[in-house]
Formats: sequence, structure tokens, C-alpha cells
Amino acid sequence: MSENLQANPKNQRRHPRQEIKVSVELTFLEEPYAVVNTRDISEGGMFIEVNAKEKFPVGEMVNVHYLDPLNDNQDTFKDAMIVHVAKDGYGLCFIEMDDFASA
Repeated sequence: MSENLQANPKNQRRHPRQEIKVSVELTFLEEPYAVVNTRDISEGGMFIEVNAKEKFPVGEMVNVHYLDPLNDNQDTFKDAMIVHVAKDGYGLCFIEMDDFASA
């Protein structure tokens, strides 16, 4: 499934993207947080712009903290997974941890 997401990310979207720049505190599980910017955001995920020298694999779990412009700038914390790697950043898909707990 990861290969399909990388090959055709546009075909996997359930929510329309909006080109919105938002500052995000990004935390990888083993790393201190970094402040990055989004290129676009939707209800289901976001693309974050990061330095190309940072290499994290598809499937890596991250946490994002930001003021959500799609929800009246509400202070938001979300768990996410890297689903796409590009030269200029990462595509993230939001994950509801409650979904895993009830499975």
C-alpha cells in the first residue's frame, strides 16, 4: 500500500487540499521537535516542507502541533504517519489513535 501512495498520492486523497502556510511543531518519536511550514493542508493530512537532508521513511509516526486554519485556528495536536517522501518535504496522513485502540 505504501508503494501505491508514493506512486499516485493524488489518487489516495479523501479530503481536498488547500494551499495554506501554517507553522507546525513537528516531533519525530526519537527527536526533539522542529518548527516547519506546511505547503498545503486538508482534514486528512498535510504536506510539510523540510530540508531534503533529513531522511525519514514512509510509515514513520510523527506528532504535529499547530493552529488549525480549517477549524477556526484551534490549537491542535495530531498523530500522523509519513505517506509520501519528496525532495522538499513529507506528505503526512493524520491518524486517529482511538481507531487502533478499538481494533
